[in-house]
Amino acid sequence: MTAPQTTPELPLLDKVLVTCYPARTVKQFQHMRKRVAQKPYAKYFHEDLHIYSDIVPAIKNPLTSEQVLPLKDISRLLEPAYFEEEEGKNGWCALSDGTAYVASKTRFPGVTGDMIDWWFWWHSVEPERYALWYPYNHVEVQSSFAAVGDGRLHRADLCHREKWLGSTHRITEFIGPHHKTVRIQFVEPDHRHLNLASWSELQKAGYAAAVCAVLWDGSLPLKLGEFVHLWRTVEGGLELHSRYWLGHEVHLQLLGLKIPLDCLGGLLGIKRRLAGEEIAYEQFLHDQIEFTNLAGILPGLYSEYGPGRLP
Repeated sequence: MTAPQTTPELPLLDKVLVTCYPARTVKQFQHMRKRVAQKPYAKYFHEDLHIYSDIVPAIKNPLTSEQVLPLKDISRLLEPAYFEEEEGKNGWCALSDGTAYVASKTRFPGVTGDMIDWWFWWHSVEPERYALWYPYNHVEVQSSFAAVGDGRLHRADLCHREKWLGSTHRITEFIGPHHKTVRIQFVEPDHRHLNLASWSELQKAGYAAAVCAVLWDGSLPLKLGEFVHLWRTVEGGLELHSRYWLGHEVHLQLLGLKIPLDCLGGLLGIKRRLAGEEIAYEQFLHDQIEFTNLAGILPGLYSEYGPGRLP
């Protein structure tokens, strides 16, 4: 598989202000604003958040089953032809078994792959940094690498990717009005749960950065789904293509044994309660807001606090 012969461009589009937030997230914003005020990066904590205007129609109407990319076909994201037919596939829906599916495309003007790899460890050092990403919805974050005891997150002999790949982030956030704690297990793109591609194959396909993960319950050994974030090189920056399969292949992992719950969970409606249409909708909106905001603040953050600047 090879990258497109011509590099696509980031379109110049208007943004619209997000004006409606659940009451619980407004309280979270007010609480976190006080905490961030004491940090040197407080100017990147924004009250006004936006999405691109062309996203609004995708919020209003769910995708059809024909527009869904099954996880087994994830390698299509490496095909140049896939993006030529991708218009109309940006959005959300619930599958017949209750799995929530989200496809989200976001623009990252002026951003590089190195900035992405830096951000995914840098934000996990303290909750206030995590809150910059989505000031209303992001509550707590803790990297498993912070507990290693070797100062891994600040070691100069490690590259950015080595500071988050293979770690698990335990995060608490709001998805719409829902307060959730999950564990994000960052894995290789060719991990058995995804079977996407090797790093070299992604690079050949035009991707400058990739973040792939398996989602687990915050406390139980319960697998909740998968997601991928793929940043594709375009003229003027990067273009993020994200896919979420929430409530997908749910199972318990106990004493090295995998106990499948997917089929039973679908029949009993458990998957619809774990994921379903409402979470699909809220996750799409959440993704668009947080990544549009991150794209706006990342170049400045990296310039001020990137390698060699903030201990």
